[in-house]
Amino acid sequence: MKRSALGKGIAALIPEAATLRPGAVTEVPIGEIRPNPLQPRRQFAAAALEELADSIRRHGLLQPVVVNRAAAGGYELIAGERRWRACRLAGLERIPVVVHEAVPDADQLALALIENLQREDLTPIEEARAYHHLRSELGLSQEEIAARVGKDRSTVANALRLLQLPLALQEMVDAGELSAGHARALVGVHDGDRGEAIGRRCAREGWSVRELERRLQPPARRPARPADPETEAAAERLALALGVRVEINRRRRGGEIRLRFASEEELIRLFRALAGERR
Repeated sequence: MKRSALGKGIAALIPEAATLRPGAVTEVPIGEIRPNPLQPRRQFAAAALEELADSIRRHGLLQPVVVNRAAAGGYELIAGERRWRACRLAGLERIPVVVHEAVPDADQLALALIENLQREDLTPIEEARAYHHLRSELGLSQEEIAARVGKDRSTVANALRLLQLPLALQEMVDAGELSAGHARALVGVHDGDRGEAIGRRCAREGWSVRELERRLQPPARRPARPADPETEAAAERLALALGVRVEINRRRRGGEIRLRFASEEELIRLFRALAGERR
């Protein structure tokens, strides 16, 4: 099935207030508009909404929301859910909208995603879930997603990796307790329980991303002490006598000799040599 192209992108469906043509905007009852189920954004801060609602009470809604005429009647939001929610808080009965007909799901989701990305309104996890929906439900490749939202393919790929985090850590990122940088560092922890424990401690103690990365580094291995020439010579002599690789490891008190064999036959031969048995 051929996918619908976005053409000029979000600007084609979301005009700026200064460039609206006469008659391009109409007013509809706010109760006839319902949220877009494809909206990637799930977090709407109550304090910020109330602040926007107060501005709308004083100045009105300066930029219309964009809606799709629904087949079952009424309208479905394509872009502007935050403004629509604030208008409801402000008590508006009618709001200005730009109405479009039969916008495909792929374009609705891409437009909602682009609008939020341009305003930096999405959490890193919301952004990743939107990319995942575009890929799994609408069949878009990472390259196609990147082209639609104006991002590099690597940016899309790195965002999708965040969905590998345990759900508890995803919720912490959504809540702003962990940043995208923290999340990217924690993706590398393959033990989910350990990653969650480290993430909670990181949030609780306020670690920076650099501090988290430092703590996730494996402990540095202590360099082995170089063997003295006499020990190396003894190991070589034993290796020649036994026909296997020999390591002599000396400690402060005592040490060990390691003999490495490559097959069952070599083990039997080595055993007989050490036990003094004749072949």
